[in-house]
Amino acid sequence: MVSREWSRTTKRLVVVGLIIVALLLIYLFRALLPPVGIAVVLAYLLKPVVDLVERRTQLPRTLAVMLVYLVALSLFSIIPVTVVPYAVNWVNWLSENLQQLADQLVGFLSQPVFILGYTLSLGDMVGDMQGTLQDMLQPFATQTVSLVFNVLSSLLWIISIAVISFYLVKDADRLREFLDRIAPPGYTEELRCLREEINQVWKAFFRGQVVLGVVVGLVVWISMSIVGLPQAGLMGLLAGLLEVIPTFGPVLATIPAVLIAFFQGSVWLPLSNFWFTVLVLGIYILIQQTENSYLVPRIMGRRLQLHPVVIFIGVLAGGLVAGTIGVLMAAPIVGTLRVLLGYVHAKLLDEDPFPREMVQPGEVYPGEIDAVLFDLDGTLVETDDDAVERLTRRLQRLRWALPGRDPGHTARRILMAAESPANSLLTLLDRVGLDDNVLDLGDRLFRMRGLSTPLNFRPVEGVIETLQDLGRRYHLAIVTTRSRLHAEAFLKQEGLDGLVRVIVGREDTWRIKPHPDPIRHAAKELKVPIERCLMVGDTSVDVLAARAAGARSVGVLSGFGVEKDLDRAGADMIVDSAAQLQHWM
Repeated sequence: MVSREWSRTTKRLVVVGLIIVALLLIYLFRALLPPVGIAVVLAYLLKPVVDLVERRTQLPRTLAVMLVYLVALSLFSIIPVTVVPYAVNWVNWLSENLQQLADQLVGFLSQPVFILGYTLSLGDMVGDMQGTLQDMLQPFATQTVSLVFNVLSSLLWIISIAVISFYLVKDADRLREFLDRIAPPGYTEELRCLREEINQVWKAFFRGQVVLGVVVGLVVWISMSIVGLPQAGLMGLLAGLLEVIPTFGPVLATIPAVLIAFFQGSVWLPLSNFWFTVLVLGIYILIQQTENSYLVPRIMGRRLQLHPVVIFIGVLAGGLVAGTIGVLMAAPIVGTLRVLLGYVHAKLLDEDPFPREMVQPGEVYPGEIDAVLFDLDGTLVETDDDAVERLTRRLQRLRWALPGRDPGHTARRILMAAESPANSLLTLLDRVGLDDNVLDLGDRLFRMRGLSTPLNFRPVEGVIETLQDLGRRYHLAIVTTRSRLHAEAFLKQEGLDGLVRVIVGREDTWRIKPHPDPIRHAAKELKVPIERCLMVGDTSVDVLAARAAGARSVGVLSGFGVEKDLDRAGADMIVDSAAQLQHWM
């Protein structure tokens, strides 16, 4: 029997129906989500261990999984005997003293304050502050302990989590193969890369939390012990545990330490409680700044560098949806959503969602180059200087408020910063077919104001001779965000017709610089490997486009070029003008 294929409409209806059914099932069985989520996380953590045991012992997969689970179960059974008594004592001390500290703080704030002969009473403002402080300071410890004992008391859920995670670890390779098989044709590699990106997010999170928790906890414990803060070990434990709450965890860990310092003082330092509190607060701030500036970027990596506002919203949403687990898992979940949205965004714009890593800057030698690609404005012609001069004149009235009172420097910075957004806007206009209309309108307004048109080119000194000389030994191309007609007009004006083999203008690729497509397009048209191409441009946009494409780059200072920016972008070499390439190459 010949199977009849579904129409496109039928396929869409089936997909929409399956999504609706899936959402309905998730809603009906939402109580299963927390234990299933814990099982998935547990399987994710144990899989590398199982892989290591299987590889080192050559045991069958099932036996390796059973061995790891037996060891984990043994360690888990030791925890109640060794760790829990100390943790319970610390938590009891924390609960009792936080209540006392809250009472002392309320009493302190209830006292009248005398300012310039006036008496200010804070009694009305204090109100229910005692209950509020208690609710603010105690929830993490009490809810965490409550969560642990609830999980321990529910044997059925523990068995369910263990069984689900056991089979997830055991059949992880089969699950991966299954996902690869059901991927739509042509998307297997992309989905594999997407899966790997998400895996890197979670790996960075768990690795980072363990390392940060241990490091920060030890530093707090040692530093607080040195200055004589009571219960320094408890403060270190609290600081390490609260590292799982991104951004806000360290702040929460600071509050009880500051209160203890203010009301109990140092065990041995001869300081008043006020100055001891200042000292403790300063140490905590120093630890947090060091953590944010040095530890987090190196331990967490770029995949979890999220804006604090995004983290805050993620923590709130996680708490509303899944309670404590949602708060703890907010960072990797938000990181996963960022990866997924980035993939969707790239596909909607017909971009490569997983571009190659940028080529690392380094020395470049003429013998490694077969083709030289030139930017137009600021590199071969001096139209950039005209724009700078016009904007500089407009900024003269504001020079008193400008950095260094230098309108020229500010004008260059503004125009250079605007280049990348302007190129993105041109790409969008090109997508909807309005780019030529908008640019023609701009040229018309330009001429109506009595200004010289952009087609009256002034070559940078020495570049014509350089192009003529390089054209005898290298393949030449122009890669510009202008129309190719402008580049052709420049070559005709200077009598260089036929010297430049390829011109890539804004109409030749979907995306323009700093996207790497124009560089790759020029290399393809020249039939030269991208790694043997040299891009010459005057801004970081040119350098970044070359690096993303895999080409080498030279930054020139004849246009918008600022040496610091070109070096930060990763230029392989920086010269004053493109004319210098004649002698170097």
